Amino acid sequence: MTSLIIEDSQIDATLITSALEARGYGDLKVFERAEDALAFIQGDSPRPDFCLVDSRLPGMSGADFIRLVKSCAKMVGVPCISLSTSNLKDEIRVALDAGADGYFIKPSDLDAYEQVIADIISAHLSAPA
Repeated sequence: MTSLIIEDSQIDATLITSALEARGYGDLKVFERAEDALAFIQGDSPRPDFCLVDSRLPGMSGADFIRLVKSCAKMVGVPCISLSTSNLKDEIRVALDAGADGYFIKPSDLDAYEQVIADIISAHLSAPA
């Protein structure tokens, strides 16, 4: 299972990848910039199973990335989950309006990240296609 992680914080990227690896996910592609992840998707890369996208990124925002990904034929049906430290309703609405399949608040420790990842996997990989 290929997973894309678009996260500019090295600490958060490490927590996310550790949580995914603890759940058996091994083919993780991590990008600090949305533009680089978009170029990867548009190339010959395999179709990812899901994307975890920081909402606040340098350059292209997480919402703009999700909007572009959701219009890409290769990505039809691929869940894109927005992750943020913000619980502001406006930011949540922007992510969901862009097409995010979910919005999760970033926790501050590995155990909490593992629970968030478990919730994401449970909610989105068990949903009907």
